[in-house]
Amino acid sequence: MTDRLVEKPDGRRGARDDRRILLITGGMAAGAFAMGAAVQAAYIYSSLVPGWSAVDAWTRILVNALTVAALLLALVVWRQHRRTASRELVVGVVLSALAAAAVRVLAQVAFGVYQGFTRTTTAAELASGFVAGLVSAVFATWAMLSRRRVRSQAEANERLAAERALALNALENEEVRVRRDVAEGLHASVQQRLVLVVAQTAEVCRRLRAGTAGQTDAAALDEVCATLDQVREQDVRGMSRLLYPDQLEVGMVPAVRALLRRVPSSVATRLDVAPALREMDDPVSPVLTATERLLAVRVVEEGIGNAMRHANPSGLVVTLGLEGARLVVTVDDDGGGLPAQVRGSGTNRLAERLAAVGGTLEMVGLDGAGTRLTGRLPLSGSRRAEGFFG
Repeated sequence: MTDRLVEKPDGRRGARDDRRILLITGGMAAGAFAMGAAVQAAYIYSSLVPGWSAVDAWTRILVNALTVAALLLALVVWRQHRRTASRELVVGVVLSALAAAAVRVLAQVAFGVYQGFTRTTTAAELASGFVAGLVSAVFATWAMLSRRRVRSQAEANERLAAERALALNALENEEVRVRRDVAEGLHASVQQRLVLVVAQTAEVCRRLRAGTAGQTDAAALDEVCATLDQVREQDVRGMSRLLYPDQLEVGMVPAVRALLRRVPSSVATRLDVAPALREMDDPVSPVLTATERLLAVRVVEEGIGNAMRHANPSGLVVTLGLEGARLVVTVDDDGGGLPAQVRGSGTNRLAERLAAVGGTLEMVGLDGAGTRLTGRLPLSGSRRAEGFFG
């Protein structure tokens, strides 16, 4: 028997519901035993045992009603409806049955059910009362646990539906944010540079038509070429990466490698990938979904970007691993640590994106120097993922 039979009841409402089911089912089961035993005993004793016809059925029903009340009171006092450990539930069943048996014998003595109690009679009444109480308490506890499981499953389904709705809303918000960032980038950077390029080119063309072009115009054309190259390399490629990281369609590991290749050569980089995760990221038969790959790459982007902008590191280590059914992405740098304002900017936004799908993002300082950014993401993937999760 395990230590935990079912999930803990959810708050006061769950505990009240458990107590109600416990008392109703326990009362019905014990009441049926009590009524049947009282009527049967009254008939047998009054008909077959001379001299015992003085105690009628109603007295026996009253005695057994007190027994039922003792059983239910013991369950409530023991707080059976709040117990979750299997050992505690068993103890509650036994104690309530013992209480019911003891009260039954005492009530029989008080109401004169028997003309005289012998040791054999007492033992028999205790045993029968204990067995009836035990069966009733077991039935009541089973009904309570069954209702608790149904309630827990319903609450889990509600939480899952809410999480899915939040995830969908987060993805929609992220799509709007990316479109806004791309629009702002095109307007603020690409458009302004192209306006300057057009103006410079038009001026050179004017002088060429007028026959007054000189050596400075060649330098102006060189500057135009350099500007166009910057637009291509920085702005256009940056907008493209904002929409979809390089190599992501091939796999998560290739996309992370592409990120590390853009790190200056003065910074040493290392990528560690768990073998099981590498197999899951196989482009031929991938287990990871596109969303999971994208979020993992975003964690690496955030860790590298923060380190390069603020920490001045000499080395970066990216680790991709698994913790059960969770993908773990870690970015370590050996820089001087990140200022507080960095921890509340893009990192918070990424943390919200991970939280929307049940993940977490944590940034901590390393011993000595450096910072560690760790993202944890629950994996869904296809059914083939079950083989990796055990």
